[in-house]
Amino acid sequence: MLRKRPLTFPTDKSIRVIADTDCSCECDDQFCIAHMLMTPRFDMCGIIAEHYAEPDSEQKSYEEIKRVMSLMDVEDSGIKVLHGAKQAMVDIHTPVDSEGARFIVEEAMKDDSRPLFICGQAACTNIASAYLMEPRIARKVVVIWIGGRPYPEGGFEFNQNNDLNAVRVLFQSDLELWQVPFNVYTAMKISFFEMLNHVYPCGKIGEYLVKHTMEVSGGISENVIGSRGSDMSKGAAITSFGGELWSLGDSVCVGLMMNNTLGKFHMEKAPDELDNRGFYEWSGRKGREIRVYDTIDNRFIIQDMFEKFQFYFGKNEMK
Repeated sequence: MLRKRPLTFPTDKSIRVIADTDCSCECDDQFCIAHMLMTPRFDMCGIIAEHYAEPDSEQKSYEEIKRVMSLMDVEDSGIKVLHGAKQAMVDIHTPVDSEGARFIVEEAMKDDSRPLFICGQAACTNIASAYLMEPRIARKVVVIWIGGRPYPEGGFEFNQNNDLNAVRVLFQSDLELWQVPFNVYTAMKISFFEMLNHVYPCGKIGEYLVKHTMEVSGGISENVIGSRGSDMSKGAAITSFGGELWSLGDSVCVGLMMNNTLGKFHMEKAPDELDNRGFYEWSGRKGREIRVYDTIDNRFIIQDMFEKFQFYFGKNEMK
């Protein structure tokens, strides 16, 4: 269990949280989950595994969630870990049934006055499926989605394109949606020397997160320059995937749930449609309004994470 805090956080200020995560896809999800679990305001109701662009990816995500919780010694905390969809939606009308989607509905429809935030850190299959199963959850939840490209063009983005139909459902729904597009979540830069100084010394979880991130970064540095870097100059590709830093994009969710003003946003008409490449399409811009973030206070969020790692897993004891 996590170390006991000397001060009790006011329970009337707590919010319920469900994380929907492709936790084994790379390495920012693990930092985000750990940060959530260390944040007193969050009543973590459940963590749901999402699929991504690999076979058995949902199962891998499920196992990685379990690993993170075990390394933090919170696997017996009562927080539910649930299986989600194993594949994308076939159309915008048919939900993918899973225990994760059903859990979202169950938790949303509870008689609880506290808000329920759903953090979409991946494809939106489980969230969209829950909405299609029970549209009344729209009155009960706030969805923060890490995904999509900037407006007005849009374009290919990993989370979005792993289930375009699910994103279409979210845009066309009446869910309260806060979108954090690619240009904003990639601003969550952290250097490896910051990780080595502030995370690596913090117990088994800190050592694992840093080692795993460096392994993932090494693979990307070697392999991606020839694919994603193909439309870049050689210098741009080498400095983009150079192995000195990483982006903790999913951790934007943590900051916005702590205080929604940790970033600047504007209200945007949701796209009427997405084409099959992920570009936004408009037919009169009659879509409902959603919140779209333009900036994020990345240094506050990252420093808050450092302080929590130090408090819960660092070697310095509070006097």
